[in-house]
Amino acid sequence: MKGIIFKAFEDFVVANFGDEFYEQVLDDTPSAAPGVFVGPGTYPDAVLLALVQTAVQRAGISLEQALTAFGRFAFARLAATAPACVSGHAHPISLLQSIDSIIHIEVKKLYPEAVTPRIQVVQLADDRAQLCYHSERRLCAVLVGLLQGACDSLGYGVQHEHPKCLCRGDAVCEFDLTFHAFKETRDARDRAATQAR
Repeated sequence: MKGIIFKAFEDFVVANFGDEFYEQVLDDTPSAAPGVFVGPGTYPDAVLLALVQTAVQRAGISLEQALTAFGRFAFARLAATAPACVSGHAHPISLLQSIDSIIHIEVKKLYPEAVTPRIQVVQLADDRAQLCYHSERRLCAVLVGLLQGACDSLGYGVQHEHPKCLCRGDAVCEFDLTFHAFKETRDARDRAATQAR
């Protein structure tokens, strides 16, 4: 896993629990020694998962809750590494549809050895889509958080159902997604449309 993910995790823990808490997580996770992760570097997935396990035990929260919160937090940091890939999308569905065809291609240009998940998105209606996710890492909880972060950035909320899951033994994670614009975002768009007339 790329160092940028480790750095995002450090920032997430520090933002929520403080520097001292993060240092204690490092001390309590022998596989993380010496605890310095460089953005372009590549590190074993197991090290990040060990850090996460230590953090959730110390914080007394569930692993799924922590991974989802981390994904939501990390979206802005990951998007900042390739802003052109994220800008220009007015709706979450178009952003999601660009993940495999554009964003992951750009990630591979920056980090040729990166292992990206497979994500397929089918639009079902203006505000509904089905997303299929496959990754040997089975980090669907992080995906949910990233999805929430993407929606936050575009002024949308999202409801999801998760009928199939890699963690439950299915061949793929399947998400049924319904999006809704936040009221203030809709109002701002209505005002802009009125002014443009």
